[in-house]
Amino acid sequence: MMILSTEADGEKHAEASSRVRSLVEDAGGTVDDVAEWGRRAIAYPVQKQSDGVYVIITCQTTPEAIDEIGRVMAISKDVVLRAMPFRLSEAELATVQANGVPEPVDERPEREERPRGGRRGGGGGRRRDR
Repeated sequence: MMILSTEADGEKHAEASSRVRSLVEDAGGTVDDVAEWGRRAIAYPVQKQSDGVYVIITCQTTPEAIDEIGRVMAISKDVVLRAMPFRLSEAELATVQANGVPEPVDERPEREERPRGGRRGGGGGRRRDR
């Protein structure tokens, strides 16, 4: 999984994806699926950015190729905010090969607006002399 910078253009995003694809194929592996989830909020700011473009690349390759992908993605910090490899079980891999990567699900309820105003309990926050 890669989280790409929203400040980089689509051409650089495609270049990062194709670079991963070529590294996998050069190592004798195969790319099963490429899923672009688009722009989404990141759990915490990365390089002062709160949004990123998520790209999930499902592949079969060697551990050495994964290490090389991590190294190359770490070099291109202007495009790639984070690159995180995950190992899928045989069942998960079969599901991805048959159906592709599932769309993300956000089960959190929408934020409710909190009333603005002073502190609870009144008093206006002033300190009283005793």
